Amino acid sequence: MASHTPGSTASPDPAIADHIGQQLRDAGVDVRPIPVVQEAKAADLQAAIARRDGPRVFRGLMDDWPARHTWNPAALRRDHGDKQVTALMNLPADGVLFPQDQDAYARTMPFGDFLAAMLTASASEPCYLAYQRSSELFPPTDYDFEPLTGTAGTDARVWIGSAGTRSMLHSDNMDNLFCQMWGQKHFVLLPWEQSRLAYPFPDNIVNSQIDLADVEWARFHRLRQATLYAGTVRPGDILYMPRGTWHDVRSHTASISLNHWFGRPFGFRDYLGLLIASGPECWKATIRDFWRYGVLHRPEETRFFFSSPSNGKRLYDLVRWGSFTR
Repeated sequence: MASHTPGSTASPDPAIADHIGQQLRDAGVDVRPIPVVQEAKAADLQAAIARRDGPRVFRGLMDDWPARHTWNPAALRRDHGDKQVTALMNLPADGVLFPQDQDAYARTMPFGDFLAAMLTASASEPCYLAYQRSSELFPPTDYDFEPLTGTAGTDARVWIGSAGTRSMLHSDNMDNLFCQMWGQKHFVLLPWEQSRLAYPFPDNIVNSQIDLADVEWARFHRLRQATLYAGTVRPGDILYMPRGTWHDVRSHTASISLNHWFGRPFGFRDYLGLLIASGPECWKATIRDFWRYGVLHRPEETRFFFSSPSNGKRLYDLVRWGSFTR
């Protein structure tokens, strides 16, 4: 494993960085580079959001953010190291689902101790401080999304982890800006319109059954019909993903990232076509979980990475609260 020192990042061999994309190409999948906008301006991003014409990497949009220059392990440990955080430690390095409930990996510790562990963790047992509201750790003045999206308010999350962290192929219901502050991450993207090719779980249609690093082609043969986009985000890059875009995210190095969900979320009508197309197994699971997790209020397992509600619980929330994505 490459070594890391505070304030610097390793530069992996590009061939290794894109090994998943190359494996998929070798299997006959159409894998294209994520389009890049160089020396980008806010107007470039706003135009892409208005057109909704697919993902883009925008370079230069974070240049005036304090976070762009101060969010590195050495500075964060100095300025915020005493804060208590709950991180996921000794995570599995393969498989789509966690072998245990996510809570089994959670440990509370000083932020500085986590940063030290992150820099030395083995890629075979990565650690992740993930899905943390950024405002709970850092001043909101460190970053500013409003000029980029044209909308006030924020749902910004921090993702800080070692080499080897993974967020398996899944879909979010809102537009997403993913900002890379330090380190490098590799993305493989699939448009929402090709969702059936992602083989969603029957009981959870926003999570894919496919491990793109080790595809079971006999089970998931339709993936060869997909058009995927792959690329590495580096410090200073903002990746825009329209709502619904499926994304598989893996860290090449220790990494510090920030993301921001914004805009109108998908609702029931947006998911209905996929629910219908997913077939009887999905319908049965949805009815079962409507009763189990909605009516009976039983707790759901959290074996996905930050598990979203099941289809049945979402349908219950629609009936009970009027929101399929509550």
